[in-house]
Formats: sequence, structure tokens, C-alpha cells
Amino acid sequence: MDTLLRYIQVKAFGRGFRGYHTAWLVVGAAVWMINRARNQDHVIYRTKLKPGERLLVETSKAAPNKSSGR
Repeated sequence: MDTLLRYIQVKAFGRGFRGYHTAWLVVGAAVWMINRARNQDHVIYRTKLKPGERLLVETSKAAPNKSSGR
């Protein structure tokens, strides 16, 4: 799906910038926004592990938020 959207985006921007029709620029921008929305990763930490290494992830309850006095 990502490949198809990328293909449409490239073709639409190309046609729009070459002056075929302004609507192609709109199509390109819309597909670009769809791609951005679909591919938003919420990565907090990324690393590569070597053979034999391990990564331990622990969770705990979050501390209560202090009131900001509003």
C-alpha cells in the first residue's frame, strides 16, 4: 500500500509541477498527507542488539500528576 501511495504522490507532483493541471498538485499534497498520517511512528527508544545481548523493559505505575494550581 505504501508503495502505491508513494507512486501516486510522485506522479501527481510531477504532473502538477509540469503544468498539466493544478488538480494534480492537490492530489499530490493529499497523498503526501495520507502517507505522513499512516507512517507516524511513536518510537521512544531504538537500538540494535548484538547476539547474546538482551533488552529488559520494566513498567511501573506512573506517579500522580501534581496540580499546576489552576
